[in-house]
Amino acid sequence: MNSSNGFTAPGDRGYPVEDKDLTQEQNEHLTRSLRAVRSSASAPPALQDLARKVLGGRLELKDALDDPSGFRALTDGLSGMRESWRSMSPQDRQAVRTEVEEKAAEKEADGGR
Repeated sequence: MNSSNGFTAPGDRGYPVEDKDLTQEQNEHLTRSLRAVRSSASAPPALQDLARKVLGGRLELKDALDDPSGFRALTDGLSGMRESWRSMSPQDRQAVRTEVEEKAAEKEADGGR
């Protein structure tokens, strides 16, 4: 629910993140993604906090790696993904690659939406 200050919840705003290097559609997608991370029970608390900082305007996305807590949250998450990837069989890795390629092709055929 919007209050008079334009915020919908602590660490959130009623309008998209506005990174000048991104298109409006990309900014809206970024905002939805950050809100999903912030609200996900499966996301690590440090990553949720990073999403809150960006959504709240306290940290710009481009500065996330310069922020010590942001750096840790992002690199810890990537480390986990790397380990998951390494533990997958070659067939499972190929299945993931194929799925990503198919989704990219569908998005391109749909005009990039």
